[in-house]
Amino acid sequence: MNALPIGTVVAVAIVALAATLGASEVLVRGVGRLARNLGLLGGVVGLIIALGADSPEISSSVSAVASGSAATAAGVVFGSNIFNIAFLLGGAALATGELRIHRSLVVVDAGVAIVVTIAIGSAVLGEIPIAVGWILMLLVFIPYVAFLVLSPRTIAQMPLPRYVGTLLANASRDAEAEGMEIEAELEGLGGASGRRSWLPAALMIPALGVIVLGSLALVLSAVTLGERWGVASVLVGVIALAAATSLPNLYAAVRLAIDGRGAAVVSATFNSNTLNLVAGVAIPILLFPSLRGSIPGGDILWLLAMSLLALVLLARGLRRGGALLLLATYVAFVVYAVFTR
Repeated sequence: MNALPIGTVVAVAIVALAATLGASEVLVRGVGRLARNLGLLGGVVGLIIALGADSPEISSSVSAVASGSAATAAGVVFGSNIFNIAFLLGGAALATGELRIHRSLVVVDAGVAIVVTIAIGSAVLGEIPIAVGWILMLLVFIPYVAFLVLSPRTIAQMPLPRYVGTLLANASRDAEAEGMEIEAELEGLGGASGRRSWLPAALMIPALGVIVLGSLALVLSAVTLGERWGVASVLVGVIALAAATSLPNLYAAVRLAIDGRGAAVVSATFNSNTLNLVAGVAIPILLFPSLRGSIPGGDILWLLAMSLLALVLLARGLRRGGALLLLATYVAFVVYAVFTR
């Protein structure tokens, strides 16, 4: 691609982005239909759909590291997670005036995302061995998946400390309700219907193929343009690719919020960030050790700080003032990223 004119490279990037985002929407509807047909619990549905929505970020990260640009790969994931907190939560609150949330589920979702960020971020920085990062991640991620799989009644009957049992039981009920909200949103868009159609699920495979090829073309185009314009590869990933590949999540978040499903926005945001780190960094780092040391520690600290800020704001009720604060913090991050590369 280095031999192509700049105009052609830009055109390839635009076409690749459009194809990736369109295929991502098809994939999300397909996994939603598959989960519905299989009768999965609402919480599991939300997690699976979040994974489908994250496919552009994950594919771009894997494509970048496989192409020899580890800095771009790490930048896509951590940059996307920062973008998600600012724009998914902030954008949804601006669109509706306030995000009403189930606090118990937010504590669980945000807590898992923060612990996974610390574990994988420390492994990427080389502060801890990759194996230790994986162990720390699995210690919270596996119980979290089990929490989503088990019914609220089963969790309520588990021999847990009273406060923990009450928190998890309430969160489980909220997760199930929010998964159903996301299903209902897809159903309203034609992604599901009363009859058990398998066509949306059948389209998942070709959609995934388009996402992988489109992400590869997008990454190569972005890296090529970055090299020609003298932009650091980590900056290409952490700002440009991160924002571009997060557009499906942003669109879905605002759509859910406007339809009165703000709690689902909050859960989907933190689930997306967790899955980005697991599938976009934790798994690739096993095959591509070049990911270690590929991103500045300041980016990871910024993500942690924004996650904690969002948690505090959500606990108090995220309104437009808090949304503007999140967006301003993202702008500050962009300035920091530009001037420290």
